[in-house]
Amino acid sequence: MTSGQEWRRGLWRLANALLVYGVIGLLAAAIGIAALISASGRIGSLGDRIVSEATSVDAIIVRTADVLDNAAAAAAGFGPTVNQTSVAVGGAAAAIRDIEPRLRDLETQANAIEIFGSRPVAPLGQLFGGIASDISNLDEQLDGIATELGQNRAALTSMSESIGSLADLVRLYTGRLKPEAIDAGVDEARRLLLFTLALFIAWTAVPAFGALIVGRWMRRLVAPEQEPPPDPPAPAPAIANRV
Repeated sequence: MTSGQEWRRGLWRLANALLVYGVIGLLAAAIGIAALISASGRIGSLGDRIVSEATSVDAIIVRTADVLDNAAAAAAGFGPTVNQTSVAVGGAAAAIRDIEPRLRDLETQANAIEIFGSRPVAPLGQLFGGIASDISNLDEQLDGIATELGQNRAALTSMSESIGSLADLVRLYTGRLKPEAIDAGVDEARRLLLFTLALFIAWTAVPAFGALIVGRWMRRLVAPEQEPPPDPPAPAPAIANRV
């Protein structure tokens, strides 16, 4: 085999390798596009669920603050309303106990969003966890207040001030669970995901497409040339008739 034939054979193998690489790259890009569509939908669904839960928790917090305000006002009325105040404070404690696990669940869901090692929604999870930690002891305080209300009417004035302070504290968290703030975090996660996957798709699709073009060109370049068909035989000369 001559050196020219070996060179053409090597180029032919290289062209085939480029074609295989191009096909694999385009398949990887197609998988990336499918993953992009799927992940975007999942983040959107998770974001809607977090917003819905946060809205519900926010409404519970508002109602709890209203109950505490009413309890503080009732405590200021002294003796006749002691029993009513005790029941209202106990109800507020039960509401707080219902809020805390829901906040922990929101924290877990927010921290579960991980994109290539990054957790863009983690600040929201920290917010939910911080609120849950802050209110973790409020139910015990409210239960203690309810107990003291039933035992000592003389402490009603002090209890009224304490309940009012707790109502103000609870009401501070209503603005931190607004859907707008949560939507902003989810949108940031979606943008990061779209950018990352778009970069991956471009990184795989562009070289793969180029490899296909170069591979096809090289195959045409080194393809064995077809020999032209042989010329038809010349007609035999006519034999002159003898007279």
